[in-house]
Amino acid sequence: MTKTNMIRLLKPAFRSIQAATLAICLGATPAYVWAQTKSPFPSDAPVNSSSSKKVVGEIKSITGVVSLQTAEGKSKFASTGTKLNVGDIINTQKKSGAVLLFVDTTQIALRPSTQFVVENYEYQPEQPIADKAEFKLVKGGLRTLTGLIGKRGTSDAFSMKSETATIGIRGTDFSARICKGRECEDLAKGESEREGVTNLSTVGAAGRLSQVNGEITAKAADGKQRKLVKGSAVFAGDVITSSDGGFAVISLADGGRLTVPGGGQIEIAAYRYSPESPKTSVASFQLLKGAVRAVTGAIAKAEPSNVKFFTQTATVGIRGTAFDMSCTTGQSGDFTFTQCSTGSSLNVEMREGSTQITTPAGNLVLNQGQSAFVLPTNLIPNLSPQPLNILNKNPSPGPLPESTPANFETLSSTPMSDLGGAGSGNSQNNQTGPAGGPDSNELYVAVNDGTVIVRNGNDRPVEVNRGEGAIVRTFTNLPPVILNSPPQVLSRDATLSAPAFVAPQCAP
Repeated sequence: MTKTNMIRLLKPAFRSIQAATLAICLGATPAYVWAQTKSPFPSDAPVNSSSSKKVVGEIKSITGVVSLQTAEGKSKFASTGTKLNVGDIINTQKKSGAVLLFVDTTQIALRPSTQFVVENYEYQPEQPIADKAEFKLVKGGLRTLTGLIGKRGTSDAFSMKSETATIGIRGTDFSARICKGRECEDLAKGESEREGVTNLSTVGAAGRLSQVNGEITAKAADGKQRKLVKGSAVFAGDVITSSDGGFAVISLADGGRLTVPGGGQIEIAAYRYSPESPKTSVASFQLLKGAVRAVTGAIAKAEPSNVKFFTQTATVGIRGTAFDMSCTTGQSGDFTFTQCSTGSSLNVEMREGSTQITTPAGNLVLNQGQSAFVLPTNLIPNLSPQPLNILNKNPSPGPLPESTPANFETLSSTPMSDLGGAGSGNSQNNQTGPAGGPDSNELYVAVNDGTVIVRNGNDRPVEVNRGEGAIVRTFTNLPPVILNSPPQVLSRDATLSAPAFVAPQCAP
């Protein structure tokens, strides 16, 4: 059999494996390989028992009292397993909530006192171009984890509407809340006073910028570049670059901090932190250019071997520490910062704790107060007979990270008080205007993953990316406003920050 014929025979098997893998990654059970053939709802039950309408979803779980009104005006109490049709209106009462599951595996968690409408829904597994999901949030709040309709087909196939704004979704996890009068301001205050409330709105963020000087940028793993400001989130896969003469301080999720001096460039190679299990958390950084100043956090304290800093030629293993690491062209006195390539020297200077420098040519343990260097000529780690003090020769070294607060949590949500007028420190423009007035009506948005496009009545779209938030002043001519971190009314809401559904994760 020729190689070409073998490939032809194997192609159908490959397609079946790919479909099954996609289904598992998006949360489907192995029995329903719906990406290729089926939906999560059996084909022998395509209609609601009370009508001839096609079933588009069901209520996965309920707490408290939830009612449903059909397009024909019939009302009933809903329960777990209640089928959903186009035109249905779902109402959650006080202290009640529901999780909805649609046939493309979209999940929507509704908070108490919410009214939600299934306006339009069409999902055809074999025809992505025909996909359409249009929902409306009349009042209250929700969190959505999109399924296949939000990940394939046209970019406008999945949308969420409010009275005067539309949120266009493309493969994402986001929250939204309509606030009338001061109800959201009061809720945010009450939630923030509750013990044990944890901000889970940006669980995937490795850190946020606590100090910024000059121009700081991040390039994501997909090649998309963005400008960073105070409060901006950074993620695993991001390459952070500090302009000459500037610097950035990154407050990490586990309490560690990094300072990227002027001209520095560092990649967050891997970062996964769980406060409940720090020993299984990991943090890995690659210095690409210039220097980095670091103080480690909870991950290094729980399991030092899970934190590493490296270049192309050497790895610095952490034992709970504070240190400076730099790449230079000089070997004796002329320390010019450069790319961390095979032709550069690596320098490590300890302020606290200890590290182990590992290269193909050997290992060296470095303790508090010591300095070491690795020359490109032999790659052998060497103790320096005297302090190198390389960062002191940089015109913009930035502050010692241990002198800055570990304030990731406070940076991860925008207090409602910060939205009270123009010039808010957390908004990216000065058009916020008055918030929470007795006659106000706002739509708040938080993006936990992916991207959404928010449009108001004047169709002036704003792109809101992962880790950001937005506010829309309804019944005004003001465009949507991007917030560097999600509004507190969403991030502190236990229903929306930790919904009853579990986001499928296939990334390492």
